[in-house]
Amino acid sequence: MRMGIALRAFWSALTDRQMALRIEALLAGQDLSSERDAIAGPSGTDKASRPSGSAAAVAKEAGANKSAAAKPARDPSVTLLAALQREARLIDLVREDLAKYSDAQVGAAARPCLQQCAGVLDRWFAIEPLVEASEGDSVEVPSDASPIRYQWVGESSAATGKLVHHGWQATKVELPRWTGDDADANVVAPAQVQSS
Repeated sequence: MRMGIALRAFWSALTDRQMALRIEALLAGQDLSSERDAIAGPSGTDKASRPSGSAAAVAKEAGANKSAAAKPARDPSVTLLAALQREARLIDLVREDLAKYSDAQVGAAARPCLQQCAGVLDRWFAIEPLVEASEGDSVEVPSDASPIRYQWVGESSAATGKLVHHGWQATKVELPRWTGDDADANVVAPAQVQSS
């Protein structure tokens, strides 16, 4: 259950800037009850119970809330998993009992899988380094830097440090939309059957 929550939080933070900021605030220990109060409005009344200018405005607001709350039939993380399986056979590789193969065999199988996974990530997310510097270079860290963007390794109060890893960022998110049946939304890969 916790793994599912973690994956949903990861995916939400990756695809929704507002959600990423809320998750960051929660991780920093901030109380989000003030945000809930702002949504409820003055004297604890929610937006739906406040008087509005016309019945059309109420209907429009209700329609907007309904469409915003409607979850897609397929979670985008399943779409990503399906592509990694279809194009790179990633799930087959990680679910295989690797103990029965030599290191050379595992390496030979992993190379094309990893190359094809990189292709999927590049096509859908255009992954690029977060910091344009080489490992070992001296980099300046802004004083107001987000802990999501910069992570100190060891204790430091300096404004500069040695780059250990440049980090990664998605410069776009272009996952295809699910158009299949709701009953098949969680199918990552079809069962393949050979005719007899």
